[in-house]
Amino acid sequence: MNLVFSGPSGSGKGTITELLLKNPKFRKFTTCTTRKPREGEIDGFDYFFMEKEVFEDYVKKGEMFNVKCYDGHYYGSFEKDIDNINSDSTIIFQLTPDRALEMKKANPNTCLILLLPPSVETLNLRRENRSTGRIRDDVNNLIVARNFDYVVVNDNLQDTISMVEECIDAFESCSTSKFQMSNNINMLNNFIEQLSKSTLSSGVEEVFGGKVADEWDDKSRFVIYHGIKNPITNEVLSSVNDGMKIADIGCGTGKLIGKIDKTFNGCEITGIDISDEMILNAQNRIFSGKNKTAFINKDFMNLEFNDSFDIIIFSYVLHHLNNPVLALNKARELLTDNGKILFSVPGIDYLKETFMPQDLDGRYTLDDMDRMVDEAGLFPISACRNRFLMTFNSYEMYKKYLQSIGTYQKILGYSNDLWDSDFDKEIEKRFYDNSYITGEYLTYSCTDKQKVLTRR
Repeated sequence: MNLVFSGPSGSGKGTITELLLKNPKFRKFTTCTTRKPREGEIDGFDYFFMEKEVFEDYVKKGEMFNVKCYDGHYYGSFEKDIDNINSDSTIIFQLTPDRALEMKKANPNTCLILLLPPSVETLNLRRENRSTGRIRDDVNNLIVARNFDYVVVNDNLQDTISMVEECIDAFESCSTSKFQMSNNINMLNNFIEQLSKSTLSSGVEEVFGGKVADEWDDKSRFVIYHGIKNPITNEVLSSVNDGMKIADIGCGTGKLIGKIDKTFNGCEITGIDISDEMILNAQNRIFSGKNKTAFINKDFMNLEFNDSFDIIIFSYVLHHLNNPVLALNKARELLTDNGKILFSVPGIDYLKETFMPQDLDGRYTLDDMDRMVDEAGLFPISACRNRFLMTFNSYEMYKKYLQSIGTYQKILGYSNDLWDSDFDKEIEKRFYDNSYITGEYLTYSCTDKQKVLTRR
């Protein structure tokens, strides 16, 4: 039979496999990948790790099969029909859930076991890469894994081995087990929900900390702007009045809060940002004393509020969230009766000269935003599509600009890795093929639709 383990990195697939292999009835099947080994992984056991050029050479020679691209890396095997390997042993595979289900469809004598850590917090402690891209992939994989045979929580190794053996026995004897997926689907759904909520805090705080936080207010030195580059500022200053309660989500270094503080009196202004370096820089600003200002270093989605707000601002942060609709819906519930939500997001033409639609998500059309606003239970009081042009003295300046605003890192799933050299060369070529770069922001002022209807 085939035995497949799936689960997020850090769930213990490799360790469980290694312990099972002490029993001669088990044999591991090792696949190939072009990604780099993670800490503790062994070449030839976890994977055959190889350079992209070597992998592609095997493909050209017809010696690499079952090729898939996952998270920007290639995976494959030297065995053409891995679904049906003739062996007296139980073959252990470590596969993504979609590939595991393909195997089971081709070979029903395949036992699928999903391994989970005891909690999302434990998962994040067990691994280095907690980028948004990685967590988004994990969530999608776990949704697919709902169709597995069994799910086991790996809290204690010896207990986990016993539970896995019980799953194997139940599968071979066609008997029931308390570890069957159907008995634990609510537990898995809860894990998926908690993992989804952790997305924003998974890597964004690192990207917007450190050097980016220190240079946040000075990033215009990389670029020459032609037109209005910051429409949200005017929208905010025209919407605020004295004595208002205001929340700035993703407040950065507090620059916008500083402008509100300078212009108005008697306001209570709360700045919220996931980056502790950004918050520290905001707290070090000199404020007038005419308004009450406070800064909170926490993920907005995990923060409980006791107050309602007249104005809630998402300057340029919604497109960095995994689920903007949930964020807008939460903000809507925090509004006073006449409260407003103000936000700006990149439009579909943002950086269009160098990035194709598949290169960069988080760009929106007006139709996209209208749907998002409506799904969040909001009514758009006003919507503005604002374009401007940017010129750069060199490609290096352009890259520094992209890093300073988080776009570069967003493409990499909120890691601080370097672009793939081929991708970098392509972006550079597109850059020099154009004399300017387009900027575009969609700026909205919204209120709670239900409160509008109630007032009418």
